[in-house]
Amino acid sequence: MASDSLPDRTFVHADGKLAEFMCQVSLMELTPERARQLRHIHRFHHPDECVVHLEAAYLLLIEGRW
Repeated sequence: MASDSLPDRTFVHADGKLAEFMCQVSLMELTPERARQLRHIHRFHHPDECVVHLEAAYLLLIEGRW
């Protein structure tokens, strides 16, 4: 990978099963309700190692629904 290229990212729909089983994916169409569900599902994963947990927590934080 060239130093000026961006890393590859995998996107999945937040309401799909892949979001429940995969950690290193970015979420599309994440809602606060689904963010709460995914945070619970991924609750034992460290946020620095689980993109789903991190994105869900971030959405809830900016929405003020923590």
